[in-house]
Amino acid sequence: MAEMDPRERFIAALNLEEPDRVPSCPWLTSDWFVGYYDLDSVTWYKSLDAQLKAQVEIYSRFPDMQFFPGFRASYGSTVEASAMGCEIVYPPNATPQARPAIQDLPRDLDKIRVGDPATDGRMPEALALYRELAEKLSVYGFEITSGFLHGPMDVAAEVRGMTELLMDFYRTPDAVHKIIDAATETCIAWTRAQYEASGGTMLHVLVSDDVSSQIGRDHWREYVEPYMKRLFDSMPDGVVGGIHNCTRSQQVIDLYPGVGGRLLQFGPDVDPAFAKERVGDQMCLLGNLAPTGVLKDGTPEEVEAACREVIEKAAKGGGFILGSSGSVARFTPMENLEAMVTACEKYGSYPL
Repeated sequence: MAEMDPRERFIAALNLEEPDRVPSCPWLTSDWFVGYYDLDSVTWYKSLDAQLKAQVEIYSRFPDMQFFPGFRASYGSTVEASAMGCEIVYPPNATPQARPAIQDLPRDLDKIRVGDPATDGRMPEALALYRELAEKLSVYGFEITSGFLHGPMDVAAEVRGMTELLMDFYRTPDAVHKIIDAATETCIAWTRAQYEASGGTMLHVLVSDDVSSQIGRDHWREYVEPYMKRLFDSMPDGVVGGIHNCTRSQQVIDLYPGVGGRLLQFGPDVDPAFAKERVGDQMCLLGNLAPTGVLKDGTPEEVEAACREVIEKAAKGGGFILGSSGSVARFTPMENLEAMVTACEKYGSYPL
């Protein structure tokens, strides 16, 4: 098979086709970047120059990463919650965290609101990063290729608090639906705002659904499925919706295709062969090396062996991207990221 460029390789995998080889796309986020460049988290989130330098340097070295994680603004995990009224705190050397805005139900029902990306919380600041990053990337011949947001259930858990939200399933289900409905509309507005601020160049938007691992199948169908479907149905034309769930998703994994997601980044507790069998004919699978363990602490040879095992289980027939199941851990050696590329070249070249 003729060699593909990184864009062709990524798109072929997304389309459930066989590219020239499996793409190598570990999920580098703020935690890895601040460790590698010796920065504090606040500087990273607020410095366009730091994000630009890091992404251009690392994604030039690892071209497959230009499309996943992809060029995008980095702003932490609380943007949606901040727009819905949560107070945001900045712990030292950690991602920003949200304090629940809804403390009591039904008393606080009138505090539930849909966030406006133009005016609310941290969204205007994040959008400014997107616009500036898009402008400066063009100087290097690159463009914004991806977006990210927390899904409706993940946002609702920040706005209400995880424990209280899960108890509200039984105490005040109507209020839960009201919170998730507002979170969904906030997510839709935030997706469109990211797309517009990037100049309309995004290929995909990854949506986090980690909270779903803590609820059963019936609750997922009631409190997650209709809202995720509404979100994916609203994606800008041509943009692929992806789902991130880095924990145990066996009980709902077969439901993900039904909400419209075409990419699934799945957790290390899910056997790649199981994921391939359940949804591999409907979604491109991405994973599933654990960010800790071998990837962080193993030798390059051990990483290569772990990658080979995942490739052998999930890559046959195409529609597979080798990556980490979650954010690559701080101080993960560069040599281990290179070992992932080596494994794709040695064991992931099609036909397998």
